[in-house]
Amino acid sequence: MKIQWSEEYEFVQTPEPTPDWALRELALELQRLKIDINVRLLGVPDAFPDGGWCIHKEDDIWLVYHSERGRRSGAAIFTSSFDAANFYLWSRVAHPRNDNSDVGMLPRLKK
Repeated sequence: MKIQWSEEYEFVQTPEPTPDWALRELALELQRLKIDINVRLLGVPDAFPDGGWCIHKEDDIWLVYHSERGRRSGAAIFTSSFDAANFYLWSRVAHPRNDNSDVGMLPRLKK
């Protein structure tokens, strides 16, 4: 996915402690919350041919999107791996299948 930024945007690039720290932390949190996701596919572009949410770095940005049969939809764009991982986690925890679809409410975690 190539995004053309206008000159109005300025992004400050700060080095991350290690390139995949946010994905490792995301995987640990998904496992702790018992969210049914194959954490080994985090960071892999278009990892779910039958449909699933993906997170990975592409060029200098982080993408979170739904991928199915090679098509991407619902893309969210981030300049920080931390922000992308938080968005991914929130969207998985607040998924309607988890009975957490109340708009504007904090998600209810499974017990």
